[in-house]
Amino acid sequence: MIQLTRILSLFVFLLLCCVSTSHAQQSNSCGLMIMAHGGSEQWNEAIEDVVAPVMKKFPTSIAFGMADHETLKASISELEKQNIDCIAVVRLFMSAQSFLHQTEYLLGLREDEPPFFISHHGPGHHAEPPTPVEFNGKIAISQTALLDAPEVGNILATNALALSDSSGNESVLVIAHGAGDDQVNEQWLQKLDVLSETLRETGLFRSVGVHSLREDWEDKRPKAEQGIRDFVVEHSENGNRVIVLPFRLFGFGPYAEVLDGLTYESNGKGLLPHSEVSQWIERMAGQLFSELSEDVDT
Repeated sequence: MIQLTRILSLFVFLLLCCVSTSHAQQSNSCGLMIMAHGGSEQWNEAIEDVVAPVMKKFPTSIAFGMADHETLKASISELEKQNIDCIAVVRLFMSAQSFLHQTEYLLGLREDEPPFFISHHGPGHHAEPPTPVEFNGKIAISQTALLDAPEVGNILATNALALSDSSGNESVLVIAHGAGDDQVNEQWLQKLDVLSETLRETGLFRSVGVHSLREDWEDKRPKAEQGIRDFVVEHSENGNRVIVLPFRLFGFGPYAEVLDGLTYESNGKGLLPHSEVSQWIERMAGQLFSELSEDVDT
């Protein structure tokens, strides 16, 4: 009888704990916002595919666009419908600095406006800076990006090995978007070079190079293009092969045009589709959820 009483008491205790935990989760339920550049239908579908595994674990919405006021607002509204009161924002960009100031301002995390706003709706739209999006809960934003993600090194190695003939007569060229500012562009290349260590560690490649096209800056691009072409020409002499890896989320971008007339191998895919991007998103979300939980506790 005493044993039965103890069992019943334990059952009631566990039941109360479950109810208490459920209530706590409901009162402090965090959602996940994924910010991504946005592009063609195929581009957007590739993002949706890589986010899909994460959506099964957390309330999740995607805000396409480069820190666009309207898509951020729509994303928050979508999460609010799922009864969340805190948001982790994972920015699915290459560089940690991409649109960070504008994002923080629009999400109410800083009061100073960025020097200029990137418009997504044509010249003249938002002539006046848009007001921050209203949200009453806590928000935490990722401060790193794919250039800082060790998972990306694994993706580069996987893509290169899939194209390799294991002859030992191959070189790899990783091409990134880059930046207009020389110092920032050098930071891109340094981080990309660190990620490319996974390629060197395979021991299969004669040389591994990293270049940026600096594709949005007319005064910087010609020299960058020439450097890219020079690498391919030099490392494809005497029957050697060059594998080109685009350091982009999706697709080959303008690199086919840049490399026109040269001999090289590439799958043209970018980083997607690859499960390690999903794993990176989940890892970043977990860090932000912990940060938000600490804010609530304090």
